[in-house]
Amino acid sequence: MRAVKTSLDDLRREIDDIDTSLHDLLMRRTELVHEISAAKGDRKIYVRPGREARILRRLVARHRGAFPKPVLVRIWREIISVFAALQGRLAIAVYAPEGGPDLRTRARDHFGSLTPITGHGSAMGVVRAVTEKRATLGVLPVPESDDEDPWWRLLASDSKGTPRIIARVPFVSMEPALADGVEGLAIALAPHEDSGDDRSYLVVELPEPLSRDALSEQLTAAGFDVRDIKHWELPSDQPLHLVEIEGFVTQDDGRLATLGETATNGLKYWAIGGYAVPLTARELAAGDGAGAD
Repeated sequence: MRAVKTSLDDLRREIDDIDTSLHDLLMRRTELVHEISAAKGDRKIYVRPGREARILRRLVARHRGAFPKPVLVRIWREIISVFAALQGRLAIAVYAPEGGPDLRTRARDHFGSLTPITGHGSAMGVVRAVTEKRATLGVLPVPESDDEDPWWRLLASDSKGTPRIIARVPFVSMEPALADGVEGLAIALAPHEDSGDDRSYLVVELPEPLSRDALSEQLTAAGFDVRDIKHWELPSDQPLHLVEIEGFVTQDDGRLATLGETATNGLKYWAIGGYAVPLTARELAAGDGAGAD
């Protein structure tokens, strides 16, 4: 509380000074991004969902006052997307079939209002756009148990040109933003990055049918915390399972080697990426937060 009453003009001048400071900081941040881009050289990775998640979690945790946390996140998502685009091409391919779920709004909220977004009528079209580098990222629906031809099976490959799941869209999981229930997973030709609070996906190929419970037991015995298992099978193909795991898992995870040694003979597996766990409604609720660092 101010000890001395301040005139309205003085308050407005203070706001103008703050706006100028914010603008100066944005311009300085832009200069730093260009310096970072130059320092990366040929090792450039323009999209870093793990680091982005750490940034947003830190800001939300330290936030205080009446300014809404969801709006804070929205502002920083715009900032992050703009600076990613300044370092290289950023374009999004989105699953948007006629009469089906349209993920363009989710992609726009997550990747920024200026990011080019192209809708595709099939999941294969989205995967192909990313694989052929016509899009930096693709956004596909979160897998469901009743998918007749699930897109995630296309990621079951050791090829370096195979996309991986790197994010969940949107990162802000809060009603009423998700009133329509539409959420997506982002894929890219980039590795899933550890954010400190993650979930990962495995595709497991079995030589013969095996119940979800039996597979879950094998995975648990290998040290995994299984959250969900989805199944897909055609008469001419070996059964595939999509397994959602708590935590960060990569192809060289020692628990996968254990699984291969102890589980059903002929079992194959691919770590196909994952996502930083989105901010929850509780984390984004109004409150003073933890205060400034």
